[in-house]
Amino acid sequence: LPSAGLLQAREAVAADYSARGVAVSADRILITDGTSEGIDIALNALVDEGDDVLVPVPNYPLYTAVLAKINATPKYYRADPERGWLPDIDHLRSLITPRTRALVVIDPNNPTGAIYPSSTRRALIDLAEQHNLTILADEVYADLGFEGSVPLLATLEPDAPIISFSSLSKGYLAPGWRAGWMVVGKTPRLDNVLAAAMKLADGRLC
Repeated sequence: LPSAGLLQAREAVAADYSARGVAVSADRILITDGTSEGIDIALNALVDEGDDVLVPVPNYPLYTAVLAKINATPKYYRADPERGWLPDIDHLRSLITPRTRALVVIDPNNPTGAIYPSSTRRALIDLAEQHNLTILADEVYADLGFEGSVPLLATLEPDAPIISFSSLSKGYLAPGWRAGWMVVGKTPRLDNVLAAAMKLADGRLC
């Protein structure tokens, strides 16, 4: 079996993303053991020992566990409970250093349930572009918005350096299937990350 996942599965994810407004080819998709493995692969492809990654707080603890394994540093940016748990953009900006490699965006958010408005999402993309950061967009809850599905982050800027993660477990109510995917944005800036992720996937037992 192909280590990146069955072609039919990758084509199905590509078709789903295209229907949601993000055109992507199957060769930029990896099928993963749930969203968790995709996040692990992406962080290992992006981050070296001693690098920083911007992580929201409160946060989903998988990110900090993987960063501890890499011996990289999570830099926690605040979400403001007085403003519906939206990210504090000014605080986020103050944490960026030359060692910062990635920005984690969990939207809809786990654990707060916040859904970010377009203005916040645009500010996060702009910040990543200004500082050459890759956005890790955890979008596993996109089909569970209180008022319907939440658009994918890349619909705002298709050429932004965004790696999107999702799975069958939440929106399709299939947690035991452990079927997830990571979708690497079409920008050439992510080509090296995609190549590294594919090499990491080659180390699995398919």
